[in-house]
Amino acid sequence: MNEKDAVSLLKEQGWSCGRDDAGDYFCTMEVDQLQLQIIPSIAKRADHYRVSLMPSISSRAFSEAVSFILGRQRDHVPIVLNSEPAQKLASISTADISRIAGDAVSWASSQSLESGLTAYRMLPTDAKGELPLRHLAALAMAHDIDRLESYRQSFEAGNRLGFVPYITLEMIDRALILARSEKSL
Repeated sequence: MNEKDAVSLLKEQGWSCGRDDAGDYFCTMEVDQLQLQIIPSIAKRADHYRVSLMPSISSRAFSEAVSFILGRQRDHVPIVLNSEPAQKLASISTADISRIAGDAVSWASSQSLESGLTAYRMLPTDAKGELPLRHLAALAMAHDIDRLESYRQSFEAGNRLGFVPYITLEMIDRALILARSEKSL
């Protein structure tokens, strides 16, 4: 069994699957008002298979907030990621894929989006990668106008507060628009 076979099986079980810009497979499913995404990975080794689904959860509201702040569409921006290592299996069957996918659904059901959003709100401004964007989105969703306004003022004064270069004043302004909106995100 390979990733393509696993994706076909997951589709039969109700997952929505596709490929990202890099050509990697991903599958999504709504679980208790959460967006669960898995990224099937099956690698053949000399004496075993390494199988992982790399599950993560998000919400439509968070992905929309990130998209608005960024200025381009993002379908699934993780709030909580499962970092368990890949499973080592002597052989792989459809039952294995079904079991691992079921484990991902159980894991998602036991997670708290709010604790993930809280962790994003607590990030330092000098966080790396995509974390600063997620930080701004989490602050906007919490309607933390004071902190976002302080970021805006610092940027205007020439102090980027250690934010990575791609974070712009316009992004902070869009985060403020969301934070000030009456809409509950």
